[in-house]
Amino acid sequence: MTDPENPILSRLGSDPASIARGLREFSKSAEMLSNDRPRLINEHPLQWVGVYRGEVSAKADDLPSLMEELERRSIPLGDTIVRFIEKNQRTLIL
Repeated sequence: MTDPENPILSRLGSDPASIARGLREFSKSAEMLSNDRPRLINEHPLQWVGVYRGEVSAKADDLPSLMEELERRSIPLGDTIVRFIEKNQRTLIL
């Protein structure tokens, strides 16, 4: 299924099963960020975190340091959710 002419398909995976697995892992990370907010505030207040496969895989006080740590640990940046953990949740009205 990988198509060298289509970089999006090449990035997603080589077959439907690997694409589905990647989507499940990303969904697990997003769900953890949403459901575990109080725990994250207690454990990582005012820090940048990288969540990969449903777990905090790296943390740092600033974004460049977090990106360096993710790269050092060979955690794929494209599959990682990066978030700053604030104590107060912001409400945006668009």
